[in-house]
Amino acid sequence: MPKRNINTAKEVSIVAMSAALYAVFFFLSSLVGVPSFVVLYLPIVLLGVFPIWLGRSGLVGGMIGAFIGGFYVESLGYFAWIESATTLIIYGLNWLLISEKAAKAETKKYLLLLLGAYAVTLFIGTVFVLWQLTFAGFIPPGVAEVLLLPTFGLNFVIEAIVCPFLLRSVSPRLRSWGAYSGTFWEWRRRRASA
Repeated sequence: MPKRNINTAKEVSIVAMSAALYAVFFFLSSLVGVPSFVVLYLPIVLLGVFPIWLGRSGLVGGMIGAFIGGFYVESLGYFAWIESATTLIIYGLNWLLISEKAAKAETKKYLLLLLGAYAVTLFIGTVFVLWQLTFAGFIPPGVAEVLLLPTFGLNFVIEAIVCPFLLRSVSPRLRSWGAYSGTFWEWRRRRASA
């Protein structure tokens, strides 16, 4: 079997798996959320690790899963594109901003850099999704303002606790299996040398 077919099959599998996981995490989040918006945003865990693990294929799968979650779980209808756009923003920024050393989170310095990147990308993503849901008329502006800091804070705590642990414990295994994408800069360096 040619190498390109193996890579394509792997990429399609990653897209399908990440879309399914994203949709399931949306459903789990909705169990404690308010109508039309998920305050507890469990996909943030995936957005904290998938960019490093799965690269572009994970992004495509995450955007598909976000649309499914927005459409079926949050009942946004075709405005579910808002969730896909939020995924693109947070995922893309995490992939770009997290350095190779920060992704390993082996020292306090790099752990703080990782958490700083998470804080910036999550805040930008939270503002974006609240603004879009307000603009589309799903939530009133006053509610969006009240939800901003608690939503950011709750999700940041979850991301700050779970994601570094997952990166330290799962990434070495993925590297040994050859299924690790790495940060944007690692991915770019590998493509340039290939």
